[in-house]
Amino acid sequence: MTKAQAAQRVDELLREAFTQLPAGASLKVDYRSDGSACDDPADNGPAGQVFAESRSWIVPPGNGSWPADQAVPVLVAFWQRKGYKLHADRRSDSRYPTYVVETPDSYYVSIDGWDRTDHLDYTLSGSSPCVWENGTPDPE
Repeated sequence: MTKAQAAQRVDELLREAFTQLPAGASLKVDYRSDGSACDDPADNGPAGQVFAESRSWIVPPGNGSWPADQAVPVLVAFWQRKGYKLHADRRSDSRYPTYVVETPDSYYVSIDGWDRTDHLDYTLSGSSPCVWENGTPDPE
């Protein structure tokens, strides 16, 4: 898998999750990278691999038809139905709740809350496993 394919898969997972949310919401990209260095490759391989990651703010509809925190139970239920492996469930953290899962192909997706004193804002994030920029290198 190349870094471009990994970035495409991250985007696909985030779009799939976003379509589960009530109508009227939007996503505002906060951060995106398809070439972050892998400091600890899952395959214990050599250095030089990269990973793709993306984070977007979930913007609820302006008409107040649903609060942003409704995204959490919707996504948790969706990811559970998909059989994704749970990595972190800190939904009970009142300031920075988070829920992180891993897909069968080793991608991570999460919803994270951010304390804004009078409310929480939420992000939807995803990251790929470590990949070679242009695919698996030829053996030497």
